[in-house]
Amino acid sequence: MMAEGVDGLYTRTLFRYDERLIARLSPALELGRSFVRAEYQKNYNALLLLWKGIGRFVATHPQYRVLFGPVSISCRYSDSSHRLLMAFLQQNDLNRDLAALVEAINPGVMNPAPAQAIPRSIEEANRLVTEAEGDGKGVPILLRQYLKLNAKLLGFNVDPHFGDALDALMLVDLTTVDAAILNRYLGRQEAARFLARHRASMSAHAA
Repeated sequence: MMAEGVDGLYTRTLFRYDERLIARLSPALELGRSFVRAEYQKNYNALLLLWKGIGRFVATHPQYRVLFGPVSISCRYSDSSHRLLMAFLQQNDLNRDLAALVEAINPGVMNPAPAQAIPRSIEEANRLVTEAEGDGKGVPILLRQYLKLNAKLLGFNVDPHFGDALDALMLVDLTTVDAAILNRYLGRQEAARFLARHRASMSAHAA
């Protein structure tokens, strides 16, 4: 950021936004691409280690309360699953205030899912995606994990350089994460110190 500004961020290759968004999020950490090999994608431990690594970094750099980055929904999912997940996230998890500061570079063209077909819970969304897919896969595991962290949607982009994946730009405010999950990733004492720091900061700003 110091050398290149917002243009140095990976998500700027997918979405148009400027310093106004960063000013609203800062101090924040951008999470770029991560990969889990196919044979480990149904193994929770691989993703647990990834999140624990992020948690360890936050525990030692507790000034960062916000995480943001793209979550990919592969082109191996059908168009109907893409439409369903887009509608589900837009209806249930969109941060409209911040989303107004974000524009997709390649929004793609996709008809919206019928309103009556939009699921109300991630469990229902997972069931509908599994029914729509021929190989039994459900909602991508990384997206499910983000939603467990109370993540919010800022926008969608289709990435032609990443296999035409549908990318959801997601944001996590770590102060809103369930305490048990925060303890798991940061450690109990570290999570308590992290929350105390940011509660004190928020109280000072409110005063």
